[in-house]
Amino acid sequence: MFVRVLSSAVVGLAVMAAGSFSAWGQDMSPTGQPDASQTAAMDATSIATPVTTEAVNTEERSLSDLDGQADAFILSTSRERVDIRFFLPPHVDTTEAWLRLAARPASDSTGGLIHVSVNGGEAITIRPQARAMEARFALFSDDFRPGENTLELAYSTDMPAPGWIVDARRSQIRLTLEPTGVIDTLESLEAALAADFAAPRRIALITDESRDRVTLESLVAQGLALRAGQVPLFTSDAAEADLVVRIADNDRLAADDRAALRSGDRSNGPEIGFRNDGIPHLVITGRNLDEAVAAARLMAARSFVGYRQTFIAADAMTAARLGVRQIRDARTMHTDADLRTFADSGLPFSADQGSRTAVQFSTRFDADRHGALSVLARAALISGEAWLYAWYGDADDVAPADHNLLVIGPGSTEIAAVDRNAPPELRAALRAAERSRGQRGLMRLAAAAYADAADAEVGTEVGIGVASLFRDQANDGRWIATLTAPDMASFEAAGRSLARSDLWTALEGRAAVWSARGVTALDYAIVAPTMTDRIQEFAVDHTRDAAFLLMGAAFLLLMRAFFGRRKRVRVQS
Repeated sequence: MFVRVLSSAVVGLAVMAAGSFSAWGQDMSPTGQPDASQTAAMDATSIATPVTTEAVNTEERSLSDLDGQADAFILSTSRERVDIRFFLPPHVDTTEAWLRLAARPASDSTGGLIHVSVNGGEAITIRPQARAMEARFALFSDDFRPGENTLELAYSTDMPAPGWIVDARRSQIRLTLEPTGVIDTLESLEAALAADFAAPRRIALITDESRDRVTLESLVAQGLALRAGQVPLFTSDAAEADLVVRIADNDRLAADDRAALRSGDRSNGPEIGFRNDGIPHLVITGRNLDEAVAAARLMAARSFVGYRQTFIAADAMTAARLGVRQIRDARTMHTDADLRTFADSGLPFSADQGSRTAVQFSTRFDADRHGALSVLARAALISGEAWLYAWYGDADDVAPADHNLLVIGPGSTEIAAVDRNAPPELRAALRAAERSRGQRGLMRLAAAAYADAADAEVGTEVGIGVASLFRDQANDGRWIATLTAPDMASFEAAGRSLARSDLWTALEGRAAVWSARGVTALDYAIVAPTMTDRIQEFAVDHTRDAAFLLMGAAFLLLMRAFFGRRKRVRVQS
């Protein structure tokens, strides 16, 4: 009884602090829930990005991120319940749970009650007043479990009322998770990757310089993204990673990695092994590079559910398919395409698992390559499956001329096929992106992009890039696309910001510029630039020249006035 009264007091204090409504809490487990003083201390600034200690992981996600559908939803008599589903990894226990609920009434006459529960457990009931509210309160940590969980928001009223509009982006759930074990099998690794909380998100790809490096990393990056349901943070720093993926042939593997294989030493073909010595390690290998590529293709095509330490080619016969199969021969569905088509479905490049697509990286540094892998991983997520049969290469390789071409990385116009066929929109977008990195002003369609001092810092951090999709002028059936960045810009930042945000869904037109400010589409085929636009672009391109000319003209006028005055003085004297 004391626990029930104390928990009710905690919720009540949180409600009064919000100053928006009255609430009643129900029975709360005594295992680790904060008291009233802790509630007062945990303000909005303390609820931030994931905070990790040696044994405990505290992480926060918005309801819109978990739901993945809308930034807001309505609770009313016509929609009395909303379920938000999310997944927890198999090796953790929830010791503390909080919900920040932000909502506003649909009208001044809104009333009724809001009930919040987890997995059908006892509900916390809130009686809000008819005004905007934002409050935090503890959830029952005992109701959470490994695997799938459901946060239930319900509405009830004794009389007709419009209900409440819940801001899913501002409403956030915060969990403190304590490990109860380790990730010890391929199946548990896959479940951990798919989790919404405490998942391995920073992944180190450790590969050696070789002719197949782009192929190996591209396939593995897509396989990881399909398991995670989002684009991980790719890195080459194993010391800072949540998961290390070693990709190499047998001869280049360390003894610990070889010991993780089925034979305990060397593989007898394409093989995937797993070990965990404190940090999970995934080993993708074969007797040679060709077999290592086959193992990477297995990893991108098949699920690990039901498998423990190793996965070989024979296991692919019974393993479940990874992802969702796209419509067969989907390339015939789009005789015309633009960036919107690509952002929504991956077409025309994703058709038939990329069998008619060449993916070329124009990257020179590891960081830029990781940005390119992020973009490719997002494309696989949109497609629903990995591009298993695409051709992969870097800027020095010759891409097949009969394949659609996707070039990812900075300086992509140095690729002959891109430079030869680039539409005016692409070149205008590159000029706009280059100007936006240092000049002042506002982004303009097909004209220029500026940034003030504060926005320039944001743009440098988030990155700025350019996307374009167009036809090969010499082969009307061939599509060419590029996702690139201006010279001297970081494609790691640009690629990650595009792949891991809503910027991707805003791509449209024949060319577009993306940055921290958003996406600006350019499409002369739809709306031709007016004479005013052309004058504005000319003026922006020659702003400094015009300033010097005006300064020179002012100086000449000043000198003319000075000597004219002296001449008049002499004449008068």
